[in-house]
Amino acid sequence: MNEKAASELLRCLSIAELSPAERQVEKIHVDAVECAAIAERLDILSINSLSVQLELFRDLTGDVTLVGRIVADIVQACVVTLEPVAQHVDVPLYQRFSGRTEEEEGEDEDPVELIADDEIEVGDVIVQNLSLALDPYPRAPEAEYEEVDDDAGKPSGPFAALAALRDDFEK
Repeated sequence: MNEKAASELLRCLSIAELSPAERQVEKIHVDAVECAAIAERLDILSINSLSVQLELFRDLTGDVTLVGRIVADIVQACVVTLEPVAQHVDVPLYQRFSGRTEEEEGEDEDPVELIADDEIEVGDVIVQNLSLALDPYPRAPEAEYEEVDDDAGKPSGPFAALAALRDDFEK
């Protein structure tokens, strides 16, 4: 995790009291300043609300599994018109934490985050999972993409430009 990520949403949870077969429930509500910083990092217009419900479980090896839900109301720019597009996000969250650094991860496994001094940092995990839940191409309901043709009757677009180059070359 880099320093910039730590400043956006820093949430260290103590797991010193968490014993195997117990669960620890945490609720995280993100304030407006943190929401603005996260929105800037994710290059979206705004995050109106962001809350996370977490359950932590420790197994017999000492590893901790985090299971939860991210619920957010965000606003992105439409890819066609740049108008604001509201989106409600409600996604599951799963992450493993381990204090063992010598163990290699399998290719099919998600990365394991580190347990340091009986604490886990969940802020960046939340931001990363929120970014994966965003619509990569938000579109306003009335937005329609229309291809603009500068010269009436002539094809436009990158392939039309390539075809024109090919035609010029063949002459």
